[in-house]
Amino acid sequence: MRHSPFQLNVADLIGKDASSRPVTVTASVDWKIELIRVSEEPPLVADLILHPVSGGVAVTGRVRFTTRDTCYRCLRETTTDRETSIGALFDDSNDDDETYPLDGREIDVSQVLRDEVLLSLPVVADCGQECPGVVSTTRTDLNTDPSGDEGEARSPFAVLKDLLEPEE
Repeated sequence: MRHSPFQLNVADLIGKDASSRPVTVTASVDWKIELIRVSEEPPLVADLILHPVSGGVAVTGRVRFTTRDTCYRCLRETTTDRETSIGALFDDSNDDDETYPLDGREIDVSQVLRDEVLLSLPVVADCGQECPGVVSTTRTDLNTDPSGDEGEARSPFAVLKDLLEPEE
């Protein structure tokens, strides 16, 4: 059976004489929201510190990852290197929505990493100040034809004009 890179043994952190220890988690993931996807290559890298606390383990650190972003205006795809912080508590109480489960001597950091990574992403992605914007006709690609649809009516209701005005 293959061991998940997100499963961490914390047996050494439970007890009186336990001390914090660093751990690095490297994994390819397939997480996304709307027009933003965490790239599988390069893999996500989480530099974590596991801290013993009363009744559980606290996890802090930073996670680095790359996203493939699709601009919501022009649909151009770009890549962005990102980083976010991680902070979570694992305990065996199972009665708190604010903590993650401590399963005997192991913790699974996949859910906390997924939560923090996806929450750090922007609500919408755009390609910046240089974005050519939204096209107003289906025959125009502003990425390749900046002259666009000059001379065309910009109103989506322009086609209704012929219905309202009598022909002469």
